[in-house]
Amino acid sequence: MLKIKLSQLKPGVKLGKDIFTFDGNLLLPKGSIVSKEQLEQFARRNIEEVYLWEESSKIKSQVDFQEVYKDSLAVTREFMLEAKLGKPIDEKEINATVEMLVCQVFDQNDLFHQMRIMKEKDEYLFTHSVNVSLLCILIGRWMKYSDEKIKELGLAGLLHDIGKVKVPDHILQKPDTLTPEEFEVVKKHTIDGYNLLVDLPWINESMANAVLMHHERADGSGYPLGLKGVKINNYASIVAVADVYDAMTSERIYSDKVSPYTAVETLWNDSFGKLDPRISKVFYDKITDFYVGNEVLLSNNERGLVVYIDPGQPTRPIIKVGDEFYNLAEDRSLTILEIID
Repeated sequence: MLKIKLSQLKPGVKLGKDIFTFDGNLLLPKGSIVSKEQLEQFARRNIEEVYLWEESSKIKSQVDFQEVYKDSLAVTREFMLEAKLGKPIDEKEINATVEMLVCQVFDQNDLFHQMRIMKEKDEYLFTHSVNVSLLCILIGRWMKYSDEKIKELGLAGLLHDIGKVKVPDHILQKPDTLTPEEFEVVKKHTIDGYNLLVDLPWINESMANAVLMHHERADGSGYPLGLKGVKINNYASIVAVADVYDAMTSERIYSDKVSPYTAVETLWNDSFGKLDPRISKVFYDKITDFYVGNEVLLSNNERGLVVYIDPGQPTRPIIKVGDEFYNLAEDRSLTILEIID
């Protein structure tokens, strides 16, 4: 069962627990399919949360993505602020948030579109944390991980940058290139994040190491430990792919976003020596399928429609512009600048 806020639900959910009135009378038994009228009745009675059957919780149409995303942002802001103030991190809220994000990833076709809609430049630290969590969950599904490991990946993704609460704001929000000294301060966020989490009983070793090692690279060029190859925690390698992809496709104070196609090409190139090639290959093979049918802006300023993805070169699709077709695998002078929502 999964506890979900009433504001996130749509009619058609199946209750996992009985709902009682405040005076102890049964309002609706478990197993009931909830109607619009009943949801309105719950709201009038100030019932804020209900439990769903597990199979119901996996149907995305019953829960609004944007509401889940906004709630996830609110929780992320809250636990980041608590960590910054030295307060305990709320295990219950964070776990409930990741459970809701796991449910959203069952409907994969719309995920990237929804994530693009919700990106906010001024909220980068928070949106990035939520996006990395969603991407880690998705990669875990693609790699056929168990439900338990998928949730752990979602937690690792949501918490991966928590150490940045220790970075001074004037460095974290600096619009220009960081000095070497400032970059050294930023790099400490991996160790600070690990230290914030490692002693929490609900954070296991793999999750804590994902936070510590998500900037490590297979060739030893990463930080903070300069680890190589198999010495890098597997969860960290997944978080690294999700982190790089979302960072590149987001507007940041100090950097413009690039198209998903450019980001995926970079991930693929970095898999030869930097990122784990097993994870990069799965991401590379899977992600571009989601962009068939999208309108895109090309580097020649023309707009076109993605009509075909070549499995051998998924980041170089065929684009239909008017009555013409551009095969980007053959015409290397053209690139996709952005996806147009």
